[in-house]
Amino acid sequence: MEQLITTLNTYTEPYLKGGITNFIITVAMMWISSWIFAQIIKRILNNFLKKNKLDENNFIFLHRILKGIIYTLLGFGITIQIIPLNELALSVLASSGVVVLVVGFAAQEAFSNIVSGFFISFFRPFSIGHLVSLPDNNITGTVENITLRHTVIKTVENNRIIVPNSVINKAIIENRDILDKTACRIFTITIAYHSNIDLAKQIMLEEAYKNPLLHDQRTKKDLKEEVPQLSVIVSNLKESSIELRMPVWAKTSGDAFNLMAQLRESIKKRFDDEGIEIPYPYQNIVLKK
Repeated sequence: MEQLITTLNTYTEPYLKGGITNFIITVAMMWISSWIFAQIIKRILNNFLKKNKLDENNFIFLHRILKGIIYTLLGFGITIQIIPLNELALSVLASSGVVVLVVGFAAQEAFSNIVSGFFISFFRPFSIGHLVSLPDNNITGTVENITLRHTVIKTVENNRIIVPNSVINKAIIENRDILDKTACRIFTITIAYHSNIDLAKQIMLEEAYKNPLLHDQRTKKDLKEEVPQLSVIVSNLKESSIELRMPVWAKTSGDAFNLMAQLRESIKKRFDDEGIEIPYPYQNIVLKK
């Protein structure tokens, strides 16, 4: 067995530093060291983020970057152990300044996305699971993933929109879940001038109170002072209608959307039953003989 190992080392010495035995031992040690180092980095980052109560996305993003650096160095170290590739690896290292310059121009956009992704993960304008809206880009949805290059947003239609980090980092973002997921919507409806305003208000309040999606946003102080949960105001007197408004709250934006849809239907039906007219534009045509 010893003779076989010696023979293999003799034949492989021109290709591998120290022969096949030394190559296997060196690569194994480098691999194990890299894995241990990666685990140490992972644990340090995890403890740091938990201690400072930072977002988990920071941990994922930084860990990916550091893990990529560690295994890139591992690959470079293994390449140096292969004699035919040794000179090539050293030449690449010696000319790294030129390589970095060329790659920098070629991958300027990719690098911009990576830096932007780092800023997004560190400063946390949004996190995975947050409902966000980019008004300038007409995009609204839930953040599903943040990678080194892009952010994935899941829309209401279950489509995935891939937004480059450099784009989303510059955009104006409306984050509906950053601190408080509860959502307020203003229910607005118009009635005719001859309709009973008090009855219309009563119907609106009754339909809202009995809806299970309605959320009570009042504080303990409000409850103590018996501040009403809902109120209806006359917000405008238009040319042919009276505008009524009622703020309603829901636990999430999704619940708020469904609450508004249900209120439109139920209040319209009650108005029809109670003779409350919702006016619509019409014209009188006078024919002269």
